[in-house]
Amino acid sequence: MGAMEVNQVLDTYCQASGQRINYAKSSIFFSKGVPENIRNDIKGILHVPNETLNEKYLGMPSDIGSSKNGAFKYLKDRLWSRIQGWIEKSLST
Repeated sequence: MGAMEVNQVLDTYCQASGQRINYAKSSIFFSKGVPENIRNDIKGILHVPNETLNEKYLGMPSDIGSSKNGAFKYLKDRLWSRIQGWIEKSLST
């Protein structure tokens, strides 16, 4: 199974680098067609209890998908709100 190979690669990396994986902060994402029993098996093999889709990683959405406009809309909105704040400060002086 591929999950066992991934687990071996992660173990080898940890032994070689001296770093450790924080499994409590780790999560895994499955596509829609994966049965629940397979999901549970893979999460057990990889020691990753969290299954998630709608999280951010380094401030970016982890689920970009095919709609790039929808995925990055929040960046556009944040940038626009900052620009509006700068405009208001400039106009008030």
